Amino acid sequence: MAMAGVRIIDDTKVEIYNHPNPEIKSFLTTVELSAHRVEIFKKPLDKNREGSLDQLPLIATQIVKDIMATPGVREIIIKPKEILMKKETSSSWEGIEKRVIEIITSALRRKQIKVVQS
Repeated sequence: MAMAGVRIIDDTKVEIYNHPNPEIKSFLTTVELSAHRVEIFKKPLDKNREGSLDQLPLIATQIVKDIMATPGVREIIIKPKEILMKKETSSSWEGIEKRVIEIITSALRRKQIKVVQS
């Protein structure tokens, strides 16, 4: 049974939590995307904040870059199993949400691929 404000997206291992503030949503995963720390990224990504991208795992770095390149996204707060996003007031979640789910699910699939050396 899902909590109020939470939508579970079939087959993706991503839950969406709608915050009381309509400009904020959280995308929750069952898999850790980043280290046990909180990183905040605001648009535009400035050189000072880009330094903390180096401290994220490769998958999380790519997620942050791809989401920040999505029109309408203003800020990301990334935690181990959560990506909290703030959008521009003039933007709609409709297109943003679909794109973010694609980015996260693609990253989760890549994370499951194991490299086998011969």
